[in-house]
Amino acid sequence: MEQYQYINVDSSLGPLGAEVSGVDLSQPLEPEVVQELHQAWLAHHVLFFHDQDMSPTAQAQFAANFGELDQYKFMQAVDENPYVIPIVKEADATLNFGGGWHTDSSYQAIPPKATVLYAVEVPEEGGDTMFANATAAFEALSPGMKENLLRWQGVYSPKLVHGSSGFYKSEEAEENLGNSYGGDDGYAETEVVHPLIRTHAETGEKSIYCGLAHTVNIDGWSREDSLPIFRHLTDHLTQDQFVTRFKWGQGSLAMWDNRRVFHYALNDYHGQRREMHRVTIKGEKPA
Repeated sequence: MEQYQYINVDSSLGPLGAEVSGVDLSQPLEPEVVQELHQAWLAHHVLFFHDQDMSPTAQAQFAANFGELDQYKFMQAVDENPYVIPIVKEADATLNFGGGWHTDSSYQAIPPKATVLYAVEVPEEGGDTMFANATAAFEALSPGMKENLLRWQGVYSPKLVHGSSGFYKSEEAEENLGNSYGGDDGYAETEVVHPLIRTHAETGEKSIYCGLAHTVNIDGWSREDSLPIFRHLTDHLTQDQFVTRFKWGQGSLAMWDNRRVFHYALNDYHGQRREMHRVTIKGEKPA
């Protein structure tokens, strides 16, 4: 157990992430507590909390301790708070939302730096989320690969999943995701250019940032030529040595750093319902 004055931090869960106890996130937090949470978050990439009782507004207020809140363009927010989106897989659905390795909304010109996800209802078994340490994965690459990746930019776009030919526009996806899913069709086709390797604005560390879900191609390359690089990096960063698997309970909350963490929501609980509430926090332009 690590030594903090106001919170308890246990980092024994896996290669990244730490479980935090001794704090009620539904209540206003003193600045000293927020400072320690931020310190622990920078140290461990992901913070996990259990047995929290959070209304959507309480979740948004907690997240706002760490920056300005962002709004998601492709899903309707809950009625109570415009910054909280429901991520629901009904018992009769076969597809889930977030079922592939990615960082949240890396296709935005200014992507979110953090995601705060709260478990409202979880299946008895299954529905875990995998988290991968993209910083440690970059550090483990060969010097020549690092040198090339640092020179290359990527073209990022929501169109691979949200565009007219994207995964979430398929008939099967629309049947599974229900009426809460939608968005701006014009925005879904937009493109931005970001580095393939991102330098963290607070720690200065470098991390793999490109991924199969949101990076269309290396700038100046065809998608066909780019895909072997993206697949190699995804296979590399999702090795066991970089990955922590988190089991949710009702009332669990996770806050992760999208600038250096990939995640994957497992879809292994068919016949059971899962409902999560998500808030994202605005970041800075990737550099």
